[in-house]
Amino acid sequence: MISSLKFKNEYYSIFQEDQLYYMGHSQKYLVKYNISGEILGTVILPEDLSRSYYLDFFMSDNQLYIQQNNNERYIFDINTNKFIKTTKGDDLVYTDNNYKVMYKSFGEWGQATWFINKKNKSEHFTSLNGQDINFLFGKFHITNVSSIWEIRNPKELNKCNSDQYYNVINNKKNGIFTSYDYVKGIKLIYRDTIEFDPYVRNSIDKLNYAFITSFVTNNNLYQITQLKDKTAISKVSQNKVEIVKEFNEKYRFFSWHNQFRNKQNKYKFLKFQNGYNSFGFFEVNDNNIDITKVNYTHDTIQYIKSDSIVQLLSFLSDKNAISKKEIINFEKKTKGTDLQKRRNSINHNSYFPKKFNKIEVETINYLKSENEYITQNIDYLFVKKDEMLKAIFLDWDKTIFVHSVGKDFYPIRNENYLESDKRFREKYSEIQEQLNKIGKQVKVTTPSDKIKYNAWIFNGWRINLYGISEKNIYGIRALICRQDDFNENE
Repeated sequence: MISSLKFKNEYYSIFQEDQLYYMGHSQKYLVKYNISGEILGTVILPEDLSRSYYLDFFMSDNQLYIQQNNNERYIFDINTNKFIKTTKGDDLVYTDNNYKVMYKSFGEWGQATWFINKKNKSEHFTSLNGQDINFLFGKFHITNVSSIWEIRNPKELNKCNSDQYYNVINNKKNGIFTSYDYVKGIKLIYRDTIEFDPYVRNSIDKLNYAFITSFVTNNNLYQITQLKDKTAISKVSQNKVEIVKEFNEKYRFFSWHNQFRNKQNKYKFLKFQNGYNSFGFFEVNDNNIDITKVNYTHDTIQYIKSDSIVQLLSFLSDKNAISKKEIINFEKKTKGTDLQKRRNSINHNSYFPKKFNKIEVETINYLKSENEYITQNIDYLFVKKDEMLKAIFLDWDKTIFVHSVGKDFYPIRNENYLESDKRFREKYSEIQEQLNKIGKQVKVTTPSDKIKYNAWIFNGWRINLYGISEKNIYGIRALICRQDDFNENE
């Protein structure tokens, strides 16, 4: 789970499927739950959102938005389950009648929080992390993990120069802030006695009080706080932390960049993880706290029983010119999983004919897990100019999966080597049998330092099927290309 929110009495979460295969398979989904935490549906994110490292998921103007780091923004239509690209967004984290507050992180170069006066358009800034901001009794309060700060009047902060205005920075392709002042115009309300270092692993666990967020109720500023072994509600009074309520467990809250676009002081929505694929929502609304736990397991790589190699060879035997569009449709029809890896060279694959080193090309990858033993990774090569298919590399590998028993989540393979070898020999025989049906085997002479293979030609296509060992078989490989493109001396 990356991020979550509540909208119209339903929960929405973005999940990312972890990489499992060597060349990377990473896919993001939007999952919808009812109020009881039951899954209502799953939608795959568009490709550019799925590839994006940064995703900001929030509600605004009665709509759901997903936004990237460059502020490219999509609306999610809950009626059609479609993502609609819209105008670029901004980094708004708080607004009221007088001010808009923007926050932007520049990674290792720091961060900035802008207070933009709605009336005279003046802008002032602080270098505090202003993602979590509240307003109480005419003052702004900023909550960081180990400290709480007060801003009595934004006009007492540093005034922006012309090159420091939010829109100026935001509209630059790689805009960063050039001036920082951590102390002007701000007052420290509380700081933990243990120093927090965000770059040190588990530094947060060493704090006496780790503030997750703050909210306002009954004219008081309260914090959702992590103690050593429990989660609690706290408030700060005269530089001391007072515990108002302790929960029976410690909720493992997590965040993903700026997820704090709350315009209501009294409302906070957090997500937590308390085990493998066990998540939950922690919702504060004034005096009410609701906790909902959910489980979600989804794997794109489903076992599809057949890798469709017979259909592929039959497809090739009928056509000597095949477009990229036709291949994409074929893979959709045969349940191939798009690994979303687009390459513009053949440097990653030494099997492709070397002539394509000098031509503008594109490759796309698909995966088909036949069963728990064999998975087919297929790499298609196209010429960019006309998007016509020129070569295919097939790699039948041992299926990788996640061992979800206990705490061992490392990708592993089936350890039944005898059964695995049997399955690979059967697959090898299946391929040979089909090639003998549709093609003519040609004589091949390979040097002693080259991988041995057998070759067939059909409809102008050539397929090289590389040999396998007698036992401990770790895969089967094959190359398909036009006969005219193949050079046996390479």
